[in-house]
Amino acid sequence: MSIPFILEVVLGLVFIYFALSLLASEIQEIIGTLLQWRAEHLKRSIEVLIAGNDPTSKAAAEAFADRLYDTPLVRSLNQEATGPIAHFFRLINQAAGRLYRLVTRTRNVFGNKTSGPSYIPAKTFSQALLDNLQIEDLRTVLLESRLGRFTEEQLMLPLNRMVNDLRASTANEFLLNAEFRTLEASVSQLVHDFREKRTTLSETIDRLILRLDEFTVAAQVALPDNHHLTETFMRRLEFLKQALASTTLDKAALLKRIQPSLAELVSVVDRQSPVYQELKSLAGKDGGRVRAIFERIDNHGIPQSLQSTLLSLADKAGSSLAAKASDTVLNTMQNLADDSVSNLKIYLSDLETDVKSLGQEVESWFNRGMDRSQGVYKRNAKAVALLIGIAIAISLNADSLHILDRLSRDPAIRSAINQAAEEIGSANPAAMAEIEAQVDDALNQLPIPIGYGEAVTSKQQAAQANWFIPLVPRRVVGWFITGFAISMGSSFWFNLLKRIVDVKNSGKLDDSE
Repeated sequence: MSIPFILEVVLGLVFIYFALSLLASEIQEIIGTLLQWRAEHLKRSIEVLIAGNDPTSKAAAEAFADRLYDTPLVRSLNQEATGPIAHFFRLINQAAGRLYRLVTRTRNVFGNKTSGPSYIPAKTFSQALLDNLQIEDLRTVLLESRLGRFTEEQLMLPLNRMVNDLRASTANEFLLNAEFRTLEASVSQLVHDFREKRTTLSETIDRLILRLDEFTVAAQVALPDNHHLTETFMRRLEFLKQALASTTLDKAALLKRIQPSLAELVSVVDRQSPVYQELKSLAGKDGGRVRAIFERIDNHGIPQSLQSTLLSLADKAGSSLAAKASDTVLNTMQNLADDSVSNLKIYLSDLETDVKSLGQEVESWFNRGMDRSQGVYKRNAKAVALLIGIAIAISLNADSLHILDRLSRDPAIRSAINQAAEEIGSANPAAMAEIEAQVDDALNQLPIPIGYGEAVTSKQQAAQANWFIPLVPRRVVGWFITGFAISMGSSFWFNLLKRIVDVKNSGKLDDSE
């Protein structure tokens, strides 16, 4: 048995497998589109990701995933049909999905919707998740509340007591009245500017200290010189200013104290957490936007597994930022002036509670989950491809043992199939649509030994007489071999087809030389 003969037989067999694999791929794609396998698998994977493989969190994870899918960001990814023809096929698709769920008795993973997106970018998922948790709104509400409470309790209230004590000691109830009112108006304007996002928190603290310095100068001018009450008041004023932020480190500590950390923001979903109680108290006092945020958090159950995951991601985000901040300071401190270093430290302290860092950690978490999900989908698709391959083999009577026998015995069949295989094997892999059309034409013209015709079945029956395995028909074994080969995929067989054609052509060149 010569090498060229073996190559011709193998090439013919590979060509047939390639042709049947193309048919299986088309069938699997149609079924997957009708039943929305990709979109459904994505939704189930997100539910598993949220539940963290915790059975007790499954129902809460499904409800939370439904709310995520109902956000504008995710809804915009699911494009509905627009034209009448496309809408008609969409209705057929939906009907097939309902029938499939009825037969298999599975739930509609899309809730009250009929479909969902088959792909969600990590950034979109992260933004939808944080929007659903209202992280950014919560951060703003807590920051504004804490800044207002700080200016009231740590600045204006102690200062008001000091001024009242001075007035009582001097028996002058109008002493520093104009200066104090000016300071009150200035502080209110600073807080208003912050709420309107005209200034950052660090700039607001700097401006507060500057206004306190201006009040100190004004008080020094208004009060009598060389008076023990004036000296006492000025010392108390200096102590108050030093207690606020006398150094850069004090200012950084003050910023961290006012700003809610990532861990605090995430822990609001826990009803026992201090932040939840703080938000509840604010909702009872202020109402309006704060009440709306609180009620949405309070009414929407967050799976316990997701709470734990978000806390872990928040800690990781904070640690990453702290490490990055330390590296940046160490790398740049030697080349910066003292004021620049101070500003850099304060800037980095602001970064430690940046919600964007949490969003990046959520994106990484989502990508890791989808990588695992993709592996599961491929395994499921492989199993479906095997079932489709076996179904095709049985329906077409594609018996690999019979095909191999006919290719090895019939030179005419072998030559015809080899000629078509060489033409397709030398084609451009990028033009797969043209290749599929060539394969279809070849199947209609070539005498491929498949089907339930008399010529095929009679030879299968004759071969069965010499079959050495009892109780198992020869054609059944051939069907399963074909089904397994088809499940390998058209790409696998096309690449193998090209290699065999290249080897065969190289052999022809060597013979001619």
